[in-house]
Amino acid sequence: MFKKLNLASSLAALIFFAFPWIDIQCSGKSLATQSGFQVIYGGGSPSAELERMGDSGQSKKSTSSGESMGFAPLVALALIAVIGSIVCAFMAIFRGGERADKLSSGLPAAALLLLVLQLIVGFPVEKEMIESMSKGTTTDQAGSDNFGNSMATAMMNIQAKTAPAFYLELLALGIPSLFFANGLIDRYRKDRPEEGQLP
Repeated sequence: MFKKLNLASSLAALIFFAFPWIDIQCSGKSLATQSGFQVIYGGGSPSAELERMGDSGQSKKSTSSGESMGFAPLVALALIAVIGSIVCAFMAIFRGGERADKLSSGLPAAALLLLVLQLIVGFPVEKEMIESMSKGTTTDQAGSDNFGNSMATAMMNIQAKTAPAFYLELLALGIPSLFFANGLIDRYRKDRPEEGQLP
């Protein structure tokens, strides 16, 4: 049962990579989203609200061009770990093997750690927004201080928020991670000598 739960959780984690992880908002309105796959290479998808505002041509051009909103190697490594866990889970179910069984729960734990580290460090799109804000302000102040200040104010209203699908990703990876941690605890208790006995 645990092997099947590991497989189901890893498959769910891979599926959640296709869901929006980052919601780029301006004054509370969604401008674009980034899925887990798009976070890796810095892509993005314009929101339906932005397209209705008449900026669909510009937004599609920006997301389809070579311009990137930053790269996330930690998320890429997490994706590789999730794929590896799926392969190992299939091997553990159909071919058996203690090593494949351990990897099917150990790799999701590694992926979970990488994504938590990425959350702590911050996603690349946030850094790209800060850099574009500082560059835009510096460039615009040379021509017009008022225009530069207004651009800075507008950029300040832009926020990159983590979407619920990202936390569902963490939850999916957390299930096999608990199995992995439980296995480590059981192994530690087994190897540890009982009280009153010599090692």
